[in-house]
Amino acid sequence: MLRKIARVIVAYRHSLAIITLFLLILSAYGLTQLRFESDLSKQLPEDLEAVKSYFILQNEFVTGDSALIYVKIKSTEEVSDIRDPKLIEAMYNLEQELKQREYVTDTFSIADLCVQILGRLPKNREEVNFVLNVLPENARKGLVSGDYSSTIIIVNINRERNQKALVRVYNDMEGYVKRSNFPHGVDVVLTGDLGITYKVLEMLQNDMNRTMAVAGIIVVLILLYFYKSPIRMLVPLIPLIFGVVMTLGFMGLLGIPLDIATSTVGAMIIGMGIDYGVHITNRYYEERAKGEPPEIAAEEAIAETGKALLGAALTTIAGFFALSISTLPSLKRLSITLVMGLGLTALNAIIVTPALAILEEDFRRVVLKKEEIISIGGGEGKIAFIFSKWGGCIKRFPWGALLIALIISGVSFYGLTKVTTEVRLEKMIPMDLPEIKALADIRSEFGGQDEVDILIRAEDVRDPTLVRAILRFEREVKADSHTNNVFSAESIADEVLQKYGYIPQDKEKISEALKDSSLVSSDYSMTIVKFKGNFMGVTQREFNRIMEYFEEQIKQANFPPSTRVELAGSAYLNYVLSDLVDKEIGRISTIGTIIVVLVVFLIFRRPTVAVAMIMPMFLGALWTIGYMGLAGIPFSQTLAGVVSMIVGLGVDYGMHITHRFLEELREGNKTPIITAMESVGPGILVGALTTAGGFLALLTAQLAAIHDFGRVLAVGIFASMFSAYLVTPAILQLEFGRKLRRDER
Repeated sequence: MLRKIARVIVAYRHSLAIITLFLLILSAYGLTQLRFESDLSKQLPEDLEAVKSYFILQNEFVTGDSALIYVKIKSTEEVSDIRDPKLIEAMYNLEQELKQREYVTDTFSIADLCVQILGRLPKNREEVNFVLNVLPENARKGLVSGDYSSTIIIVNINRERNQKALVRVYNDMEGYVKRSNFPHGVDVVLTGDLGITYKVLEMLQNDMNRTMAVAGIIVVLILLYFYKSPIRMLVPLIPLIFGVVMTLGFMGLLGIPLDIATSTVGAMIIGMGIDYGVHITNRYYEERAKGEPPEIAAEEAIAETGKALLGAALTTIAGFFALSISTLPSLKRLSITLVMGLGLTALNAIIVTPALAILEEDFRRVVLKKEEIISIGGGEGKIAFIFSKWGGCIKRFPWGALLIALIISGVSFYGLTKVTTEVRLEKMIPMDLPEIKALADIRSEFGGQDEVDILIRAEDVRDPTLVRAILRFEREVKADSHTNNVFSAESIADEVLQKYGYIPQDKEKISEALKDSSLVSSDYSMTIVKFKGNFMGVTQREFNRIMEYFEEQIKQANFPPSTRVELAGSAYLNYVLSDLVDKEIGRISTIGTIIVVLVVFLIFRRPTVAVAMIMPMFLGALWTIGYMGLAGIPFSQTLAGVVSMIVGLGVDYGMHITHRFLEELREGNKTPIITAMESVGPGILVGALTTAGGFLALLTAQLAAIHDFGRVLAVGIFASMFSAYLVTPAILQLEFGRKLRRDER
């Protein structure tokens, strides 16, 4: 079957080239439709209660994003501290300019307080001290640092879901901040939700372009080293470029956005997809070295390499397809993109590579007047010699190879116990960025500005009994501030107390107090309690403990019957995402492994042979996760499907060795393990180096999640390759060694 297909591909290669060019033109248009996505809510299933509550907050209470403008005295040449009237005037002027923008709903700072209390801006430091002394201690600490060296401006803005709108808002606000007339020696930094989201978006764009460029350079250098010719190198490289362009183009056409997961696709496909072209190219030149004419060599390369390549592509795709069963939209998108990308790259390798190999030979013969034929994997060169010796060692000491694999596995099992999870967006940004440093300072100096919202639903939230229950709940939570990091709270109970000094029994009086409140829905069926504090600046384990505290407090709270109380907001979304990632790791890994194993058994239908193929993927995954634990790399929403991906990739190496071993065995070779390692070992090495090179290119990313993703997958590739060199030939030798020895006698 494959040989018939190979004949068709070789015979109609010119027609197929025209179809390929048409798809490239279509993909070029798709590239213009690509968009970036950094919204946390888009990484979670829309039917989750936490996501529904999050959107209720956005729609019913108009709780948009917040931007924090951090004002810090760096030099005391012109102003000594933030109580200086010149600095307060600069803050006030900046606020007035921002309030003119349609996306700003409100601002708040000590400048506002001065105007509210004094009726004007302060003229001297004593007036500022008077205003600050009027404030309760907690409120003062939330706005001014203890040494008066820093303060903040809180800017509430409409939530911008559109990428272009978010960039416009950030750039606009950043422009106002830079043009503001603050005294010399004062640093002003735009941070908070808006600053972090913008930085993530900016880094996604930069990281994708940078990692693709680096991956391409790594692959080109490796191909140049092995093929010794820039023209010959193009034979496996051009189909890869076609595959990458088509993948990104189809993403644009299908409306698949680039997020923290899918922005890695370009570099990943460059690394993984080159394998297909390399194996076909190597087999083509091997057949040509035997004296076969170009067309026959191309047919042989497709037919003989095709089965292993098809099996490798199917198992890799199967491992990636398992990501589609995830409840996380980002992993589903990554699955669709990788399956599509690898499928397109494999098709380009099968269809375009043989045609280019023939064209390359014609070019060298006609233009360069050169007739030499190379063979990368056919027994020539130092690398093939090394693999020949390695095959001989495995032939003599198969149990020794298995013992080495067992020792590495033992160390990896220990590493498994050290693995953690981290999904918070701000933890994926370099800590040395000004926006992150400013946020850390705000948390340490002002108690934090992170927000946890409690959504309360009832028939009528103006019920005096419910308002008292809210007040009681709020005070109980604030009393535990030493354990839950709560700094301040805001609720309708506070608004009622502020007006009357007590909670009245009369619902009409409560209605009067809540007339202009932003904490109740328009039909008075919902209200929110806002808790502010340092929730996101702690470790993931501490963050989980704080969220669990709130969940437990809600369960124990004595609210009136039929009242529904639940956690909501972006901070809680991070907690839900962390919990989902923990659950998804095991589920995706198990299903991905089962799918790959079934594919291998269906293709080859021999238990021992199948075990020889799949053992490297199991060991590669085990060794990689063990490395994560030992290196302190946590699982993130991007790494949740890494086991399934390594399983899909790792089986390829064992498959190529096994397929060539069986081919040599059928042809009567007395030392099939040596020939198999000598012939396909170099090709696997080239493929692994280029694949790992694509993944290692992700190390140039600024986002920690992408950086770790690349490091882990690169380790996974090398682990799978090394285990294939160790375990697959050892199992094959143990299985077929006795038969071969009997035949020798």
